[in-house]
Amino acid sequence: MKRFFLIITLTVMACIDAISQTSPQMSLRVDGVEREGNGYRVRYSFTLPQPASDYSYQVTPLFTCGTDTIFEESVTVRGKLNAKKLRRRVVLGDRNATVPSYVPSGIDSVITRTAYLPTDRYPWVVGSTLQLCTSVEGEGCCEVSPAVVLCCDSFLCERPFHPVFSPVEDNTGKAGELQRNNPVLQHISQYRPYDSSRILRKEEGALYVFFPLDKWTLLHDFRDNAATLDTIVSITRQIMADSTSSVKLIQIIGLASPEGSVKRNNLLGQNRAAALRDYIKQRVKTGNAMFELCNGGEAWTELRDQIADSNIEGRDQLLNIIDTEKNPDERERKMKRLNGGKTYKYLKDNVLSDQRNSGYIRIYYDYVPDSAAAVINRASELCRGTYDAPHRRVRRACAERPWCGSLHDGRQARSPTPFPSCGSLRQ
Repeated sequence: MKRFFLIITLTVMACIDAISQTSPQMSLRVDGVEREGNGYRVRYSFTLPQPASDYSYQVTPLFTCGTDTIFEESVTVRGKLNAKKLRRRVVLGDRNATVPSYVPSGIDSVITRTAYLPTDRYPWVVGSTLQLCTSVEGEGCCEVSPAVVLCCDSFLCERPFHPVFSPVEDNTGKAGELQRNNPVLQHISQYRPYDSSRILRKEEGALYVFFPLDKWTLLHDFRDNAATLDTIVSITRQIMADSTSSVKLIQIIGLASPEGSVKRNNLLGQNRAAALRDYIKQRVKTGNAMFELCNGGEAWTELRDQIADSNIEGRDQLLNIIDTEKNPDERERKMKRLNGGKTYKYLKDNVLSDQRNSGYIRIYYDYVPDSAAAVINRASELCRGTYDAPHRRVRRACAERPWCGSLHDGRQARSPTPFPSCGSLRQ
């Protein structure tokens, strides 16, 4: 009887001891977090709980943000008797089997690890606050205890800092500023010499001043000359008063309508271009060298393009006459005879007046390059893709120097390493 009660007592004590093992004592901490490549490298450590002789623990580290979890490799620690029974079961079950790896109890074991959390596999970690936890599951002679989760303090997986490097525009001076609203201005690199094949009326930004029929006297109040002349003079004055930009060339192409003889119209084109030049010179202090005068003569290219875009009666016949008749004077006579003169009358009343002008006016400018902008843009290029490493170094340095304050990227400076001890663990 005594022997029976002894056996019962020992069994109950073993079970009580096993039950006590369901509240393992251990500690864990995060030792450092760094951004590395396309992920985060986390250094952490934990102590293994010490089971009773006939007990074992399976410890599984994990990182969690509450809704998502990353599990690390488990570690099993076994008591002396538990390990002996395991070896016996393996040998009796299969002599060729190997005993699963474990850590024997009795040693205050500290496991130190480094985990890499790639963001392509775990995109949710970016910007998340994670906790290092361990899931501890115990097994003894009487039962398998439910898993107990112990957690350390949380840590932040900071979003990678990607500075936006906006290119600094070259300072093109007053001329560049004016060009935004005045397309008549172009940089000198865009200069194009005049040739009779150019369709000037379709080139963006061209300005024109107009003349009465068979005249080269420039009238400020004729048609919309006032606004055009005031704009040309104002732009030229502003650029010439600027120290960072300058007027390099004012291109003026004098034109005349095909009305009358070629000789007369060539004279009109030449003198109309000169009239506009003289008008500008009287109001802005500049010399003849700044002007390029081109005598476009009779504006046949402009006239043909305008006819081609219209629905005028006899349109195709007009285009055929312009394309096939080489003599300009005979060309005009044929156009006058077309449809009994009705077509030419329409041209005279509605189209030819646009050819009686000084033509195409373009102001070309240059500026002093902004050397500072070039240096800043080059520095920005050098920083692209290489910012994270120097940024981490600065943050580490600032963590040791309270006077550093906050970093100038809009985020509060804080040390990513080392983390303080977690203190009491939470179940």
